[in-house]
Amino acid sequence: MTWRDDSFTVHYTIVPALPDAADATPVLLALEAMDDIGNEYVDWGGAYGASGDGTYTRGSITAQPALAPQAGEVRVRLTFLRDGEEHTCRLRLRTSATRP
Repeated sequence: MTWRDDSFTVHYTIVPALPDAADATPVLLALEAMDDIGNEYVDWGGAYGASGDGTYTRGSITAQPALAPQAGEVRVRLTFLRDGEEHTCRLRLRTSATRP
């Protein structure tokens, strides 16, 4: 995960690779997120592409607004949509405010 002044971005890798959008129905990705102090974050778009050898897909998706400085973690729900089917991945990511 990376941070900016107005947003944060989740970077991911999927194995095996997602189908090529030119050859099959494209996969759409949606993000929902909430931090541990109750702030909600909205999907701001992203992009993905297959590796050169076609064995994995690497991508990123961005959320707004920026993470609250007091947030210790953010819970992210990524939903992959294709051909009317949803596949969800839930992540719990620690932020820079997390203390050991």
